Amino acid sequence: MPFSAYALDKFVAPDISKFTKASIPDTSDTSKEQEYWIRNFILNTLFRVTIDERTRQALFNFLRRVESAFREYGLARERTLAYLQNTEAITAYLAAIGHWEVYLSHSYQAYCLLARGQKILFVQGDGSVLERLNLLYNRSKHMDSAIENGQLPAESTMAIWLTNDGVRSIDSALTFAEIADILRDLAMWSDAAQDPLTMEEKLREQYPDDSSDGSEAGSSQQPATEAEN
Repeated sequence: MPFSAYALDKFVAPDISKFTKASIPDTSDTSKEQEYWIRNFILNTLFRVTIDERTRQALFNFLRRVESAFREYGLARERTLAYLQNTEAITAYLAAIGHWEVYLSHSYQAYCLLARGQKILFVQGDGSVLERLNLLYNRSKHMDSAIENGQLPAESTMAIWLTNDGVRSIDSALTFAEIADILRDLAMWSDAAQDPLTMEEKLREQYPDDSSDGSEAGSSQQPATEAEN
């Protein structure tokens, strides 16, 4: 027996009864190296270039997070579209949310690894893509406190949910196009980071104007990658 819109929205996810379509870009061919970034980095740092240890650790884990973000996005897209083909398949929706949550986590953590502890990703309240990514990530991460502090939508169950436009929480949202653009930006960084010997040169080609304040995806802020003699 199909559930009513009230039952779906209260007992499954906010506005799931209104979630009827989604245009989610395919990012499977964003970069020809996207399945090999971490492998290439290992080979390059083993045989071609020596960089300081903390930079090596940061870039290694950055690439690991980015590869995971791409995988989780692909799985989230697959499960989301599967749900839309059969909206009675509630488990497909819930599986999709799980993959979107891991995507949010690993894509934001990837940017944090690039920033190396510097508060350069966004300015609080600027409404940028990275601030909204951070808000969604934190809503998903801190479900325990959200429940205890009454920060879930009234008469609902989840901190993030899907709309026809993208992923939403009570205080943030990203469109599917913006989510895909984040991956494209991370891919550009990864294409450069996989080879620290040429990373700075590649980034300068992408960001010839170094005046960016780093508040959007595509920040010109660069981690130190200078090769040791």
